[in-house]
Amino acid sequence: MNKFILYLPYSEFIDAYEHKALGAIPVGFRDAGFDSQLIVGIMKSEGYKKLGIKIFETGNLDTEYVDDYSEMHLMKRIKNFLNIRELIPVLKILIREKPDIFMAYNNSTLTGLIVFIYKVYCKIFMVHTRLILKLDNDGSSIATMPGARKKLINLYYGYLSVIFQRILTETTCGYDVFKEMPALKKRLRVVPNSVANDFLSKYDPVKRQRNIITVSRITPDKGLDILIKSFYRVSSSYPEWNLEIIGEITDNAEYNKLIKLIDELGLGESVKFSGIFTRIQLIEKYRNSSIFCLASLHESFAISRLEAISQGMYVISTTAGCAQDFLKYGLHIVPESDIQSLGNAIKEGIQVIESGEFKFNAENSIISYADIANIISNSDF
Repeated sequence: MNKFILYLPYSEFIDAYEHKALGAIPVGFRDAGFDSQLIVGIMKSEGYKKLGIKIFETGNLDTEYVDDYSEMHLMKRIKNFLNIRELIPVLKILIREKPDIFMAYNNSTLTGLIVFIYKVYCKIFMVHTRLILKLDNDGSSIATMPGARKKLINLYYGYLSVIFQRILTETTCGYDVFKEMPALKKRLRVVPNSVANDFLSKYDPVKRQRNIITVSRITPDKGLDILIKSFYRVSSSYPEWNLEIIGEITDNAEYNKLIKLIDELGLGESVKFSGIFTRIQLIEKYRNSSIFCLASLHESFAISRLEAISQGMYVISTTAGCAQDFLKYGLHIVPESDIQSLGNAIKEGIQVIESGEFKFNAENSIISYADIANIISNSDF
């Protein structure tokens, strides 16, 4: 049986990761017939331990080694690069397991050193392991970086392109940014995220409620104030429709601002915050609601958008998170921070649904993580 290992440096693996790429990629490789393994800092999810994935824990969660990507913290990067307490355990695992495919997330400068040493080992002892790096960002911040920092980033990615055989980005937007780095281009591939298996099982036809939902943490960059104001523009014409915001309140000041906005607009009866849902509750909510809106100002991939599509919803999104990649699923795209455009899109969605013309069937072209595993493991990839 072929062996796959995913490495998540310095990670505290929690329940929420089970259904995101962090946890779903090993499950996909398991489903594709691999002996699938995972290296993390600490495994906190009891449910994940029961999925048949072999788990290794390094015990390292030291924040002094984790870089803040909003700035260039050179000392943190140097400490990270020299962290022997992480390097030795991970190397021992790789040398003992000798995986056919090793994939690492790019959130640690130490990863490059680990893989370089392991690559030397493979050459000496004739071990064949495909070495893959999964980028943890879309490169959108590179364009605005100061010149010196941009040169350092280019050198860093050039170094990684020598070590890894394939470098993966989640979107075509990320590809367009990273392909400008000559050393990276020949290694670069677009491999989008998928959704967890429970979202790919065929949903039961149900009577959809007049409900608009978004699944989002309560933070300023999610554009929830824009969404509420946009909904207000159509609420008087469609009083039977509601807006429901599902997700954790991670910014109390922003939450209080949104509550005040709802009161000022007189939307107290038609807009509600529902907090955190369990997985089963969330799937059911997708299945019995009609419209999904993503009003974010910034996103990486926005997996909730793909989940809503998989459940046959009418999905509206800002351009954030390379929304253009979702057009093939029938996504309706509006500019970021544009209240009028989003309001018009919501109105059009309501009209289509009320007319009975919209068909809730958008799941046919979303590939599974097992499909992604088969793509990655293909020798021509």
